Amino acid sequence: MISNSTIDLLKQHMSIRAFTDEPVSDEMVETIFTAAYAGPNFSNLQPVTFIEITDQQFKADISAQVGMSYIETATRFFVVTVDFNKDLIGLDDETRRQAEARLSNYSMLEGGVVSAGVALARAQVAAESLGLGCVTMAGAVGSFELYEERLHLPKFVKAVMGFSVGYPAQNPGIKPKLSLPGILMTDKYDQKQMEQAVKTYDDVMVKYYDKRGADNSWIRNNAKVLTRQENLTPLSNYPVRKGFNLR
Repeated sequence: MISNSTIDLLKQHMSIRAFTDEPVSDEMVETIFTAAYAGPNFSNLQPVTFIEITDQQFKADISAQVGMSYIETATRFFVVTVDFNKDLIGLDDETRRQAEARLSNYSMLEGGVVSAGVALARAQVAAESLGLGCVTMAGAVGSFELYEERLHLPKFVKAVMGFSVGYPAQNPGIKPKLSLPGILMTDKYDQKQMEQAVKTYDDVMVKYYDKRGADNSWIRNNAKVLTRQENLTPLSNYPVRKGFNLR
C-alpha cells in the first residue's frame, strides 16, 4: 500500500478527549481554519462558519448539558454551523425571497452539512499536523438551545457539530475501523460482502474492547446507540426553526 506523510497522518488519527494546559496560539487557529476552508464546498456558497466559545462558564454549561467534559476542558472549543445567511447578504428583496424559498428544501441543508463535514475533517487533519489533538462531536449539537440563546444565530444558520482542540494529555490508541470490503464496493452494493465485513470487524472489536476491560462489540454497541431511549423530536424540529423546512 502506498504511504507518505499525509496518508500516515490520516491513518494515525485518535480522538483526544483530555488536554494539557498548554495554550493553542491564535496563529495556529488561523492556520487550521484557513486550511479547512480551502477545501471543496457546495456550489461555492461556502455555507460553513466556525464559532469559537471562549467563555469558560458557557463551555461548562454545554458540557453539563451534553455530558462531554472535553468541551469544558478543551483549550479551544468551536461550534460548527451550516451558514447560508452569508449567501443572502446583498440580495434585493425579490431575489432574497426566491433564495429563501430554495433554501427551505432539504437538499440545500444536506449540501451545507456535507460542506461542514468536509471543512471539519480538514480542520482536524490540519490540527493534528501541528501536533495538536482534537475531537469532533455530533452530540454537542444537543445544546442547540444554548447556542441559539447565546450565539445569536440568525435564520439559516444551524449548529451541526462541536470541535475541541488542544495539546493531547492522553494517548488512547488508534481504534480499528472496518476493512476495505466494508467501505469499498464495485458496480453495486453487495449485501453479503458487507455482512462478512461486519462479522470480521465485530471480532476485531471484541478483542479491542477486551484489552480495555470492556465486554462489548461493534454490533452490540450499535444496538445500544440505535435503540437508546431519548426524545429526539426537538433536534428533528431544529432545522425547521432555522428556516430549513425540509420540503
